[in-house]
Amino acid sequence: MSRSNLSRAAALAVFFVVFLSAVAACDDPLAADVSGSGTLVAWLSGLDFHATIGGELRLTGELLVGGEAVPFFAEGTLCGFGVRGIVTLISEGWIGYAAAGATATDEPIEIRGLLHARWKGLIPIQIGDVLVGEQLTIVDFRGEERSFVGEFSGTVEGGLAPSERPGTIQLSGSGTFHLTGAPGSFPGSIPLDHPDLPAEFLQYLSGLGIGI
Repeated sequence: MSRSNLSRAAALAVFFVVFLSAVAACDDPLAADVSGSGTLVAWLSGLDFHATIGGELRLTGELLVGGEAVPFFAEGTLCGFGVRGIVTLISEGWIGYAAAGATATDEPIEIRGLLHARWKGLIPIQIGDVLVGEQLTIVDFRGEERSFVGEFSGTVEGGLAPSERPGTIQLSGSGTFHLTGAPGSFPGSIPLDHPDLPAEFLQYLSGLGIGI
């Protein structure tokens, strides 16, 4: 085994020893802690604020496969869209992501998913507030694609950053979330027919294998 492969194997071994020592076996078919960082760019569109989100994320979790608990680790990118109604006071956001990684036995794993949250209030969600929503996770593992639906919750930290586009507001930040899921198909409660969702974002989700 080459030195680079030995280093990678050692890093994986250390990670999973720490992970398994810190996290008890989950009761859900899928459970993961998600950390991410990125940039949100918002602008006024009629009576709504629209926003795009881009960044990176990391997932550490456990998947139950035929009664076997399989710890995993994956890294990837995220892409999202949000809308805030000035009159309706409704905020809604969608974040899609794709990540690749390995299990404790160094088996490859790929994870794709969609997070969706909706809330109403005079004040948009604030830094440090708990955000709760629904989620779809698609896992490619051992030559089989498995879909899980469930919930996520977590918090976001960050603040204003210099805007790179005229007429926009830019925020940079990070978030930590926990998600759980059980086997299921795309949940009809996640609206992909929202009139403000851009065609480009829907195409991105289609490329992830996510759609109505």
